[in-house]
Formats: sequence, C-alpha cells, structure tokens
Amino acid sequence: MKYGEGSLFKKPNSPYWYMSYWLRGEQRHESTKETDYKKARRRLKQRIRQVGADLIGAKKFIGSRAEKLTVGEMLDFLVKDLDIREKLSKQATSKMKPLREVLGRYPAISVTDDVIRDYMNFRLKGPGKKPNHPMARALVRIGRTRPIANATLNRELEYLRHAYNLKVKDFIYGPAIPRLEERVREGFYERSDFEEIAAYLPADLEDFARWGYFTGWRKGEIASLRWSELNMENRQLRLRGQFSKNGEQRTVPLVGDLWEIIQRRWKARRYKGENGEVIISQFVFSRKRGRGVLKSGSPIAEFRKTWKAACLEAEKPDALFHDFRRTAIRNMVRAGVPRKVAMLISGHKTESVFERYNITDDNDLEEAVRKTQAYVEQLPKKREEVVRISSGKKRAGRSK
Repeated sequence: MKYGEGSLFKKPNSPYWYMSYWLRGEQRHESTKETDYKKARRRLKQRIRQVGADLIGAKKFIGSRAEKLTVGEMLDFLVKDLDIREKLSKQATSKMKPLREVLGRYPAISVTDDVIRDYMNFRLKGPGKKPNHPMARALVRIGRTRPIANATLNRELEYLRHAYNLKVKDFIYGPAIPRLEERVREGFYERSDFEEIAAYLPADLEDFARWGYFTGWRKGEIASLRWSELNMENRQLRLRGQFSKNGEQRTVPLVGDLWEIIQRRWKARRYKGENGEVIISQFVFSRKRGRGVLKSGSPIAEFRKTWKAACLEAEKPDALFHDFRRTAIRNMVRAGVPRKVAMLISGHKTESVFERYNITDDNDLEEAVRKTQAYVEQLPKKREEVVRISSGKKRAGRSK
C-alpha cells in the first residue's frame, strides 16, 4: 500500500496480521486480530478512515487502547485518583458499586445517552418484580432494588462524569449525563433542638456534632482534621485544601466553645493498643472502640444508626447532620458576621451557594414584620400644617 494507506505485516510466532499507519506524524502498530489477509486489510482500511476523520476534525481518533477501556477500568482509575488526593471514602465506594455492577463491563466508548437514561430509569423506579433487562438483574444481584431519590442518583452519576473527565485525553466526549432537580432541604436547628439531640450522643460524636453546629463544616471535612494541623500557641486549626470540598485551605480561630471542644479531644486522643501500649490518635475526632467501632483511635466515618437513635430519643426524627451547615450560616448572618468572613469559616466559595443555605424561617419573617411596624409607628400620623406665603403676584387670566 502507498504512504497514507498503511501497511500489513506479520510478526514471528504470531498467527495474526499487524497493521502500521501514521497519525499526526506518529507511526503506530497494532494487531488486527485477524489471520485472514482480506479481513486484516478491511480492518486496516477502517483505521485509515478513522485517521482521516480525525485529520479533518470530524471525529477524534480513539485507537485500540481506548476502545478496550471499560467503565469499570475508568472507575478504578478514579479510585486511584481519589486515593492519591486522600478523598476516597466508604461513601464514594458505595456510590460506585451499582455503576460497577451495571455498567462496569461496558466499553467506555459504547456508553451512549440511551444507556445512561436506561440506567437512570432503573435506579429511580427500581428493577421491578420480574426483572428481564440485564441492568435490572444486575441491580437485584447487589440488593439495590429500592427506588432512589434524584439527589442520590445525581451523586452516583457525578462519579461517572468525573471518571470520563479524567480520561478526556482518550475521549473527545462522553455520554450526556444530565443532572436531575433536587429537593432543597430547609431544615435547621434552634439551640434547644441541638442540645436535646447532643444529650443522647456518645461523647466522641457529641464533640463532632458541636464542631459542625458552630462552624457549618461538612461531615467529611470535620472527620479529616488531624492534630498536625493544630497550632496550640496561636489557637488555630487549619483544614488543608486537599480535605476541603472547594479545594481551598481554611483556618478557624479556636475560641469559646471551639477551644473547649479541642481541649476535650486533646485529653481523649490517647488510647491503648492491643498489647497495652499507649497510642496517640492522629485524628482530632476519633472514636473509642465499641459497637460498630472495631478499633479505638479510628477516624469518625458513618454513624447514621447512632445519629438516628439520638434523634428519635430527642423526638426529632427528621433531623439531618447536614442541617448544621444551614444552621451555622443562619446564626452567623443573624449575629451580624460579614458575609465574606462567614463564607471563609463555612467554606462556601460562591455567593449563590451561600444564599441557598441562608434560609429564612418564620421567626425571621415575624421579626421583619415587628421591625417594620415599629418603624411605621414612629412616623407622624397627621399631616403637618403648611403655611402658604403669597408672593403678591397675580396668575394670568385671573382678577381680584
């Protein structure tokens, strides 16, 4: 064949024909996986057409390596990336499980918009009583048979979207992964509500919850705090950017209740190992060995059962830990903390997101009405008499 059309050749001890072609000035070699010369030639011509489409900008050349890449392998790459950045969690692994089971064996380039919508449909509605579709049967195998909320599905698909973004060099584009509308939660705590729930939490989780109540930090951000980030002399605690959701470093002065929390955790940081030796936990908020906790000194992970039990005891069954975030922001705004300062403490990056959490409740509305009424009350109720002074001039067209 001529230059630009590629060529076929054989390697020693191999039954397959290999093809050679040029792409953007680089010569490439790959197996056709064919032993018949005519079939191998058709395979080569297909590659040349793909090279031509890439050169004119019609479609990016993918190549054999990317063609073989599966969704499962992309998720493996994502896990490594999260682990390197120390952002891999049990929650992330759990969210990826249905993606792996349902789409894991799919070649990444074959996941179309229709495939994504089929997946969304089965997750939102469930696989049904008699699952016939391969996706439905896969969900049954891992016990994910209940319909899920839009927000839960959005979190799952975020990992898939992230996996494709990491492989953007291999794919010019991935499938369209839509975001569904989510119900915006508006829960918050009055101080009395919080204290009732905190009274039923174990000591290690109580301090964890108090930190969230006063700072508005996310649960994962609080759990990642290490003693190495504490400056006892200046009484400051720094959250490194790699553990912050917005990627920015955050510093919080340790005063008042926050300093008291740190002092309690400092005393509780020592624990005994299996051989009776004294070990110091590297985490500010660590757990004691007990129900659901296999080892003392472990970082705080999931505690949904303990949290739910405390909320039921306090007769607040619908309370969520994330409500602390809204509560802290509302408290800071009410206290007159400047918006920029409040955003630095809570970790909000944009004004729009901050406003979404700055929720107005009935008490705020009532206070606004009271202030308006107080202002109106001090306004004059009668019109002041105005003494008109004649200028002595006559108006045109009028006489005495």
